Amino acid sequence: MIQPIIALGGYGLIAAMPFLKFIKGPKIAENAAYYSLNSTVRNILFLPATTEQKYRAKVAIDSFFVRVGDVLSALLVFAGINDLGFGIRGFALFNLGRVVVWLVFAYRIGQEHARMIQVPGEEAEV
Repeated sequence: MIQPIIALGGYGLIAAMPFLKFIKGPKIAENAAYYSLNSTVRNILFLPATTEQKYRAKVAIDSFFVRVGDVLSALLVFAGINDLGFGIRGFALFNLGRVVVWLVFAYRIGQEHARMIQVPGEEAEV
């Protein structure tokens, strides 16, 4: 949940002070967390999966879902600028909403992962 918490703070700061000079720091922190943690955390989630589940899921995630996310992000920027009239604050507020959803998903995935790796007879630690 580190990445969404960093993003929440960054977009909150950008929404509060929507000036280009205040965007650099939060984006550096967000990108640093993404590049240092994303691959490791994603691979940890696959530990309790079978080999077949792991390879099927990795192919689907890497070849389809990442690309669909990229296209949807591009469409959001296009629509935000051309149709919705978003400025810096508009995009920051929209992203704050997305980060809240991300936090909920991250928490639920963490709970499910803890349940999957739980040793019978022990309580899961979340």
